[in-house]
Amino acid sequence: MRSDVSALILAGGKATRLGGVDKATLVVEGRTIFERQVAALSASVAEIVVSAPRDVPGFRCVRDPVADGGPLAGIAAGLAAAATPWLLVLAGDMPWVTPALVERLLAETAEDVDAVGIRIDGLPEPLVCVLRVVACRPVVEARLARGALKASRLLADGELRVAWLDEAALRAFDPQLRVLFNVNVPEDL
Repeated sequence: MRSDVSALILAGGKATRLGGVDKATLVVEGRTIFERQVAALSASVAEIVVSAPRDVPGFRCVRDPVADGGPLAGIAAGLAAAATPWLLVLAGDMPWVTPALVERLLAETAEDVDAVGIRIDGLPEPLVCVLRVVACRPVVEARLARGALKASRLLADGELRVAWLDEAALRAFDPQLRVLFNVNVPEDL
């Protein structure tokens, strides 16, 4: 367990393509997506925080600081609440996240890094990353203030020193990249 890392599960999306259902409560192979994520994170982080519009029993929950700010607003809330130097961010609709992914991301944290991100075919996967709180919090707050809400730009715009994991690094422990799969439409289930 890393006492210097908290995790943030982003569970506040509107899920419009799924009829507004709470994705975290969807059952995949006998467990909810949320239960699966908690199991993958628990052994590696000091605390799991949930960004959601409602309380989740047993977890500290945070609310978006701005309405309709999307995932970036949830990240801002998590960064503001973090009691550790690092915050691992995870979209709440990814049922196949594994401890191996969590450990691989955390292995890239270093003094000269502000964030650890994943890039597939040159494109960032913005909702599974690790952020240095002191470096990222002011950047995220400034982006929210100016309405720059695209989460993928947070890691890609050059404001932060990012250590990137590429496709080959992920395929080494997950050949199908199943860990990055997210549930967006009913057919995904």
